Amino acid sequence: MKSQTRSFRLFILAIGSLLIVMHYFSTRRINAFSGGPPASHTGAPNEETCVVCHSSFALNSGPGRLTLSGLPVGYLPNQEITVTVTLTQADRVRYGFQATALDESGRQVGSFIVTDSVRTQTSSGTVRGNARSYINHTSDGTFPSGPNQGSWSFKWRAPANSAGKVTFYVAGNAANGNGNTSGDYIYTTLASIFPAVTSVSAASFASEAALASEAIAAAFGTVLAAATAGADTLPLPTDLVGTQVLVKDSAGTERHAPLFFVSPMQVNYLIPSGTANGPATVTIRSGDGSISMGTVLIERVAPGVFSANANGQGVAAAVILRVRADGSQQYESVAQFDPAQDRFVSVPIDLGPETDQVFLVLFGTGIRFFSSLAAITAKIGGLDMQVVGAAAQPDFVGLDQVNVRLGRDLAGRGEVDVSLTVDGKTANTVRINIR
Repeated sequence: MKSQTRSFRLFILAIGSLLIVMHYFSTRRINAFSGGPPASHTGAPNEETCVVCHSSFALNSGPGRLTLSGLPVGYLPNQEITVTVTLTQADRVRYGFQATALDESGRQVGSFIVTDSVRTQTSSGTVRGNARSYINHTSDGTFPSGPNQGSWSFKWRAPANSAGKVTFYVAGNAANGNGNTSGDYIYTTLASIFPAVTSVSAASFASEAALASEAIAAAFGTVLAAATAGADTLPLPTDLVGTQVLVKDSAGTERHAPLFFVSPMQVNYLIPSGTANGPATVTIRSGDGSISMGTVLIERVAPGVFSANANGQGVAAAVILRVRADGSQQYESVAQFDPAQDRFVSVPIDLGPETDQVFLVLFGTGIRFFSSLAAITAKIGGLDMQVVGAAAQPDFVGLDQVNVRLGRDLAGRGEVDVSLTVDGKTANTVRINIR
């Protein structure tokens, strides 16, 4: 009897153990490599895709969609960018993915940073002697993140130095969860970004400020030109030592931008006439084949005032127009170069006798499409001054001019701020000196 009881207990233990094992495998019936795919299956150059195992359907033949979002047009050195991969397909049980980032030679660029260790993990592999890193799903990351989809977010850190064009290759698996590789749909997608170029007003240098059609812009980057050159002909060229700038506006029209100056780290160009308001993409192609990209916002007016030190601050790049009682006119400087300080400093403006009319002639860009003269206001030393005229300056491409009458109540004020507002948009503040 004791022997039978012992045998029965052993039988129960065996059945229990079997049930536990069966339960484990039944809850883990996802697809092959549910804990993360083997490296090098993104469909990148010289890589296979998951179709080599999940071969029931041709690549990208299913009704689903694989997307990559969050990538900017251009990247900055060491910039950390949040990227999201989303695979959408109805009637799927589990989802998986793998991604890598490569340069045009097939080498790994930057690094992946796990921000959600529950759903993502990194791995590494070697392809034709080149080490590559990957970011993939985890076992828990195969569960749907929402109705009919799997989604994974992570960060990509750009390299410390420009690597040129960077392409992200992604493969995704919309699995039926039958425990093997049959019946699953495999998708691939890719997206490329380029070294970033930042365009600002060549007058104000204000970051994140809008630009306007026919305004002078300054672009900053790292591989913008193979040499340094300036335009010496009119009309302005659209190619200098092989560098070209193309502006694609919100209407989808792409135009070549006239160029003032190019160098490896800075390009001065004119926003092409006719550029539509709204977001625009700026592409700079260097003579050595390098491409840099960025975005700008185009608005009807985007006022910037030039400063003598070409940094958008300090003494204005302006002149004084003095009109005497007899009608004679005289131009005077508001700035002079100080070798000891290695910069321009203000020259005191003498308002002269009350019979003199004294006008401050400001030079800027992004102003010419103002709605009306009444929509332009000027404050000097906090006091309202009369704006008597504004227009495109005829002698220099992209340059605008604003004439402001200086009031007698400014006498003796010394260094004062000059603030110009056009159609509700305030330009950068510059300074003048009133004796």
